[in-house]
Amino acid sequence: MVIVKKVLVKENPIGLMVMGVVFALFFAFIATSVLTSFGSFAPAGFGMAFILFPLLFVGILLFVGGRLLAGGKKASSLFSQATVSETSISFPEELEYEVGRVFLEGYWTYTTTSTGSGTTSSRNYRTRRSFRPAGKARGLEVELPKEPFRIELKADGTGTIDAPAIRILSEPYKNALVIFLTDEGLVEGESSLNLSKGNDMVQVTFRGEGKMLRGRVWAELSKARGVRIEYGSGNLWKTVAKGKGSFEFSFSTLPEEKILIFSHYNTVTPLSILKKLGGGPMILGHGTFELKAVLDVPLARDIVERAIFEVVLPHEG
Repeated sequence: MVIVKKVLVKENPIGLMVMGVVFALFFAFIATSVLTSFGSFAPAGFGMAFILFPLLFVGILLFVGGRLLAGGKKASSLFSQATVSETSISFPEELEYEVGRVFLEGYWTYTTTSTGSGTTSSRNYRTRRSFRPAGKARGLEVELPKEPFRIELKADGTGTIDAPAIRILSEPYKNALVIFLTDEGLVEGESSLNLSKGNDMVQVTFRGEGKMLRGRVWAELSKARGVRIEYGSGNLWKTVAKGKGSFEFSFSTLPEEKILIFSHYNTVTPLSILKKLGGGPMILGHGTFELKAVLDVPLARDIVERAIFEVVLPHEG
């Protein structure tokens, strides 16, 4: 039996809005105390500025929070009323939609503010979004896209998501977003890696078997602390096995089941998806990956060897 897992991802701005209002009230209290102490000596317009600032702050918070709440409500409604099968998703009513690919990039920005007593720094999480439509239609049911996906995210939400998705264009679910992560794929690749340092010798062999990559580590170690097996690319890696002697390992870059992520295009972030899917680092999907064998040498540079493997969608017969 094929299982399709539905996941709801939405932002909850209530806590942020409450904190913002409390801050604005506190600021207004301080401002009132300052104005009272100045009395008639306060410069013209000084009091108005102190009053307008917290009001503007609260107004911005309410606008952003309302936007997040509205988007979350649409995503929640579609999540609860849509039905899914192995190959399609059925809407509660006829809707206009477009099928394509969504790209999300999460990153942090850092700002430094100078004050009379020193400097303070803060960081904010940001998201770049784009949707590349491949076609538009209207109906009660849409076939799930049979396309690859790729997720590469650090534990703090930094990274990218590139996946097939369905974006709703009509009310009452306008801009609701359904991201599809398939569990289908084949691992292609087979290789052998040899590592040595003095009397320490390691051989790693691996090959693709269906959706899994399986391998074996043979090791004779005297001074090395052990062997570590990782996969990934660039500066993002995930440890899948480690040991002091010989051992076997296996892993997959694909989810255990098909996943449909319901969210809203204007508010979805890689970090919120990461939290819902179990945290990071997360390296999932199709494409080219590297397998890395690391000989952990004390008080010296580790010995590293790498090999390439690929994960592809199976061809339909």
